[in-house]
Amino acid sequence: MIWMRVFLLFLLFFNSTSSAGQIRLIGEMVQGGLVVGWTSPGAKIELDGSSIVQAHGGNFLIGFPYDSKPTAVLEIFSEAGKHHRRVLSIRQRKYSTQRINGLPKRKVMPNANDLIVIKHQRKLINNARVIFTREPYFMAGFVRPVVGRVSGVFGSQRILNGKPRRRHFGLDIAAPTGSVIKAASDGVIVFVHDDMFFNGKTIIIDHGLGLRSTYIHMHSMNVSPGMKVKKGQIVGTVGKTGRASGPHLHWGLALNQMPLDPEILLKK
Repeated sequence: MIWMRVFLLFLLFFNSTSSAGQIRLIGEMVQGGLVVGWTSPGAKIELDGSSIVQAHGGNFLIGFPYDSKPTAVLEIFSEAGKHHRRVLSIRQRKYSTQRINGLPKRKVMPNANDLIVIKHQRKLINNARVIFTREPYFMAGFVRPVVGRVSGVFGSQRILNGKPRRRHFGLDIAAPTGSVIKAASDGVIVFVHDDMFFNGKTIIIDHGLGLRSTYIHMHSMNVSPGMKVKKGQIVGTVGKTGRASGPHLHWGLALNQMPLDPEILLKK
């Protein structure tokens, strides 16, 4: 990923020559986008009044929700007492509608027992999402986890078996069952589940500072919780477990609880 390589070069230079208060931002300021930032370590960082955690080396992350307003205010208060304020312009997007038919009825209209299972599994996911590390694994950059055709895009309104459902917050990549899935970036495995009702075989990779990748519908998984993985390392294979009409990888990306568009990270 070119912008990440450029950012790493920025860090090599500015970490050795910078003065307090310098700010570097790189990434797409767009709905669903992720921006990697750097400023002098120990700074207080806020986006629209909400605090942002900084890594020990000065890195931080900014994410914009799918329905973000056109502007956001970034404020940085350095340890030296300097105050920097920037108004960020965020590009607005139009999202598509996707109709998917032929799904098992229960996967669209779960029964009472299914809802109990779903509620329990959501708690398991939420428990994994509170695990937090200040290690910026994401600085390794990102690669495409699967070779295949994009079959579903971020933000699209889903119509499943004719029933309107929530937006699709992820990138679907269609590939034959058994196709290799790789870690999109460095990180730590914080969640592994063999049979989720909607997601099927699922893993979550923590990339640091609240940035996490979720892989679902997998056929096989060869990782375990607590395992460190490197960008490009094989973590499993493509399948169609859970609610899926065909074999594909659903790659979800989120900053804390905010869904982001993984496809943006793959742009050259």
